[in-house]
Formats: sequence, structure tokens, C-alpha cells
Amino acid sequence: MTSQPPPQPDPHFREGGDLGALMRAHDWASTPLGPSHTWPEALRTCVHLLLASRQPMYLAWTPDLIALYNDAYRTILGTDRHPAALGARTADIFGQDGYPALQPVFDAALRGEGAAFENLLVPLVRHGGVEERYFDVSYTPVYVDERVEGVFSTVTETTERVLSERRTRSLAALTADLLGATTPQQVVQAAQDVAEHNPHDLPCLLLYVPTAGSDLHLGGAAGLSDEQVAVWQRASHPWLGVREERVVPVPSMTAGSWPASVTHLLVLPLTLSGVAQPLGVFAVGLNPHKHLDTAYRNFLQLCGGQLASALHTVRLAAELQRQHAELDARTRALGAFEEWTRDLTIDLNPDDLIGRAQARIGSLIPLDVAVYYEREGERWVVRRMRGEYGNAELQRAHEQGLPHATTGNLRIPFETGEPYYQEVYDEVTDHLAPHITHVTATAMVPLRTTRGVRGIFGVAAFGRVGWSAVDRAVIETVGRSLSLALDRAEQVADLSRERERLAAQTVALASANEELEAFAYSVSHDLRTPLRHIQGFNGLLHKSLGADLDPKATRYLHLVADAAARMDTLIDAMLNLSRTSRQPLRMAVVDLGALVASVRGELAVDVLERRVSWHVPSLPLVVGDPDLLRQVMVNLLSNALKYTRGREEAVINVWAEERLDGWAVFVRDNGVGFDPRYQDKLFSIFQRLHRADEFEGTGVGLANVRRIITRHGGQVSAHGVLGEGATFGFTLPSAR
Repeated sequence: MTSQPPPQPDPHFREGGDLGALMRAHDWASTPLGPSHTWPEALRTCVHLLLASRQPMYLAWTPDLIALYNDAYRTILGTDRHPAALGARTADIFGQDGYPALQPVFDAALRGEGAAFENLLVPLVRHGGVEERYFDVSYTPVYVDERVEGVFSTVTETTERVLSERRTRSLAALTADLLGATTPQQVVQAAQDVAEHNPHDLPCLLLYVPTAGSDLHLGGAAGLSDEQVAVWQRASHPWLGVREERVVPVPSMTAGSWPASVTHLLVLPLTLSGVAQPLGVFAVGLNPHKHLDTAYRNFLQLCGGQLASALHTVRLAAELQRQHAELDARTRALGAFEEWTRDLTIDLNPDDLIGRAQARIGSLIPLDVAVYYEREGERWVVRRMRGEYGNAELQRAHEQGLPHATTGNLRIPFETGEPYYQEVYDEVTDHLAPHITHVTATAMVPLRTTRGVRGIFGVAAFGRVGWSAVDRAVIETVGRSLSLALDRAEQVADLSRERERLAAQTVALASANEELEAFAYSVSHDLRTPLRHIQGFNGLLHKSLGADLDPKATRYLHLVADAAARMDTLIDAMLNLSRTSRQPLRMAVVDLGALVASVRGELAVDVLERRVSWHVPSLPLVVGDPDLLRQVMVNLLSNALKYTRGREEAVINVWAEERLDGWAVFVRDNGVGFDPRYQDKLFSIFQRLHRADEFEGTGVGLANVRRIITRHGGQVSAHGVLGEGATFGFTLPSAR
């Protein structure tokens, strides 16, 4: 048995590139067409025409529609059909996708009827599944001896153009619908409308938007039945919380205009740059007849971007509207409080203030009851009420007092110091069920004064829930205003009591001062008589005994005389101090420079044999009593001279410093100084920091300085270091 030689390449079809080579090598004898040299001229002509053309062309010959095509047509067939399609029956090539729809066209062409189509939908298997493809196609019968032997077809794929135009229309419609959106529901409706008009690219969609608490909920859906939507509303999905897009598989869903089911969703989180809080999630069913290529993904991302921008605009508009509403509420509240503010200038008692506040808030927002509570021990009692309890048992519970531990509506704002709102009243809060079922919303505001939380200002609504931004603004404004008014009332009461106490103390102090000054003046005068007797009889005793006195007795008599003289000096100082306190001030402009120069002249007689260096720059004009200020400077300058007695050269500085409220005058010396621990005692009467045998004095001079300066409205000061000198100063207020 001899083997058959392999088929030889057909010498025809020398043009046509790869397809020409394939046709030459093809075993046409095994096909209904037979060897190419037996082909009719019409077939040869059509083959030469299509091989020479760059236009995709397809030739179906004989009633079996045996396929011949050119290189340009290969992209339409795809790698899974070419080159097996060459010489195969058209029904075998496209039997699973496009041929069932095109068979009537081929049959008509075989009967001699030509046809042409624009953007003809031809489903083709691509990427492992049937895809929608669009073509501009013409079908022309080919005759041999007046009999149709084949169909010649020119093809141009328009899939990208059709999809681009369709998607562009969808994006334009979505943009137009979103322009006037002011609520999330309007954004949802715009998404539903665009899906309804483009069920091919958007066979179904789910749009999730935030609730008031920022949780996502299904705002709307398109392309699904009510039963399917109900399933999506009940189910929870982990991909709702993702921050990046992803494709997720889902149970098969019949959706859109395609007979095939949707099996995947593209989940697009709706986010914008610079916006931290998610705006929503856009989940769209993917076209079961279109691969998710770059163009398709870009289209869906653009849809999501438009929805995100619209939701962000809605959010901004809502926030702006909320701010405007709050501002309007505050404006209305301030206008209503104008009259109340005038009332607050009157000394109203707290009960009247609370009653006026309850009436005011009732005129601004719809309320059923306003109650003011105060805490007594571990119970809350009603102090003022406007409206009705609405339940006899609830009223009885209030009359008995509400327990602090279990009445959360009062305990929580009392402990936190912040307003406490219940948009929907929870009966468990106060353990008053079933007597409080008619209460639907409550708001409790703590009234704070400088003493702490005075009470709770509460309002409640029956039959409606929620407090708007306007309501909250009014409630909190009333609460703050009432807190300020109650605080003022408390302060006025405290001030009145303090004024009465100070008035009583002032009267008692004035009486005591008068008695003390009278006593000091009287004692000073009354001490003169016994002191003169002591001095006189001491002198007589010394004269009468004369030379008979021994040294010891003589010393004793001298000590008595010295003590009497010192006593006389102290009496004079006490009289001066008393006189200073009682003498009325005679205010005038005093040239401080001239006053210091005059005092220096008086004191110069006592220091003629000492070296004293005075440093006195220009001194200002001040306002005070000239005589009393002279006493001040005499005391300070004489002290400076006295306590520099042991220095080889006494250096005394006198200067003044201007301050915001007046002048400060200082006298500094380089004398013995004093221990700074005792500087507070220097201006007290009879207080001395040195022994009398070291430096003479009565201990009254600096006390007199402080009294004079205090009467002028100023203050005195002293700074010193042992062995390094001292600085004394006083202040005088500016002239009014």
C-alpha cells in the first residue's frame, strides 16, 4: 500500500501576505470548494480582491458558506479562531456567538438580497466569554452564471466608537443631573437615572451614602428588582469599609438588558483628595459581555468621581445650611433676648429669672414643658415649671423628688457640666416607665455659676423627636444667658451682704480709731504731770543732797533724769503721731526738689563736722499735704544722716521715678543697714533694730511716715543689707 503524497501548494493567490500564503498551502481539495484551479472566475476575482485590500473582508462561498478572509479580518476572528476558520463553514466558526443572529442575513444574501448595517451588534467570544462587538457591515451576493454562489462582506469594527459615544452620553447626562443636586437622595436619583439609560455598561448599581452618624447605608439601587434590593439592604459587606477600588464576585444576578447574569461588582470608594471622611461607596455590576479594560474602568471611575464630587458639594451645602440655620437661630434668639437683657438690669430674684427664661424659650421653639430642677441631697426637686406633666403618676414622682442616682437625664448633665440631649427619649434613662411614654425628646442644660452647678434647666417635647440645630442654639443660648443672670443675682446678693458687713466693720473701726486716738492724746497729756513731778523732785533731791551723795547714788539720780527725758521725748512723738492721724489733709502742688533742699538746710547744722555727699537730681512736682510731706522727708533724711554716722564719708542719694499711677521717691544711704528679715517691722510704732546706746530715737518716726503716706493713698518700702546701707521709699498717686 503506497502512501499519498502531501498536497502541493496552490500556485494561485500569490498576493495577500500571510493569508495568501495560508491559502496557497491550504488543502482546498478537501473542502466543498475543490482545488483552487477549478474555482470559477468570480470566486478567484473575489479572493484576489480581498487579499489585496487592507479593509477587513470576508467571503462565504457555496450554500455551506465556506470562509475565506484577508489579513485585516484576522483581528475580528481573534487568535482562538484563526487560522482554523480558513476553509471552515461559517456556522461552525460563529455558531456559538454571532452566527445565530446573522444567519437570516446570509440566507437573504444567498437569495440575491444585498444588505448593509451600521454599528451592528455581533456578539463574539473574546477573553473567555461572549463580548458585545459592533460593526459597519455590507453583504453582497456573488453570482456565477446568474446564480448566487457566495456572499462577499466588507467589515469595519466600530465597537470602541459605539462604547465611547454611549459612555460620553451617560457622563454628560450624569453631569447635568448632578448640577442641581442639593441632597444625597438627589445624587442617588441621578445615578439611578444614568443606569436606566445605559443598562449595557451599568447593568446594575448600588450607591451607599453616610447616615447622620457617618455609617454607610444603601441609599439607592438601579437595575435590580425590589426583592434583590431588599437582600442587599439586609446583608452586610466587608468591602464597604475599603479605601481602594476592587472587583468582588457576587452571586449571579439577572440585571440590565443582557440575558447573561452579572457575576462581579466593581467597588469604588467615593473619596476626594483632602477629605478624610468617606463620602460613600459606588458598587456597579460589570457588563457580562464586556471585559473590564482600561476604557471601561476609566468610565466607571469618572462616574464615581462625579458622584463623589456631588456628595461632597451636598455635604458642604448641608453644613453651610446648618451654619446659616444656627446663625439665624442665634440672631433670632439675640433679638428675643434684647428685652430680657433689659430685665436683667433689674434686681430680679432667681425664681423670676427662671420663669422669664422658660417663657422666652417657649416663644422661640415648640415645647410642651419646661422644668427647672435643683438638687437637695440625693434627690432632685422641681423649683419652677411651665407646662404640664402629662401624666398624674409622673407628677406624683416629681413631687416626691427624683433620685439622683437613677435619674440619668439630670445626673449626666450635673456630672459632666454639659448639655444633654435625647433626640429620641429612652425610657430607661430615668426609670419612670410607664408614666413617661408620652415624652419623645428631652434636653437638659446645667446652669453653672461661680459656685458650681446650681440646677438643671430642662425642656421636653411630646409627640415629636429630634432637636434641630436651631433648637439646640436657642436652648444653649437661653441656658448660658440664664446662668449668667443667676450668677449675677448670686453675686449681687453676696455683695450686698458683704457691703453690710463692711459697713458695720467700718463703723466699729472708726469708733475704735476715735477712741484710740482720744486715748493716746489723753494719755500723752495725763503723763505730763507725773513726769514733771519725777523730773522736779529728782532735781531737788540732787540739789539737797549735793556733796553727800556717793557715786552710786549720783549714778542712780542721773539714770532717773535720763529716763524721764526719754519719756518726755516719747510723749512728744505720740502726740505728733496722734496729731498726724487727726489732722485733715490740705492737698496742694508740692515742689519736691525745693522741699528736700529746705530739709537739708535744717539738718546741715547737725553735721557741720562730718563729710556728707548728697546726690539729688531734679525732683518732680507732686500733689500732697506740704506740712505732712515735710515730716516724711525730715524723718527719712535725718535717719540717713543718723545711720551713716560711723562712715568716713556719708553718701546719700535722693531720686524719684515716674510710674503709670504716680511717682515713687527713694532715699538711699551707705550706713549700717539692717537685717532684711525684719524689714516688715521697721514701720511699726516703737520698733527699733538697733540699741538706743548705738543710735538715739523713739521708734515712732517711720511709723509716722507710713501713716502719712497711707493717708495720701501711697505705700512705703524698705530694703537693706547689714553693713551696706539701706533704701527707704514711698509712692504718691497721680493727681486726679
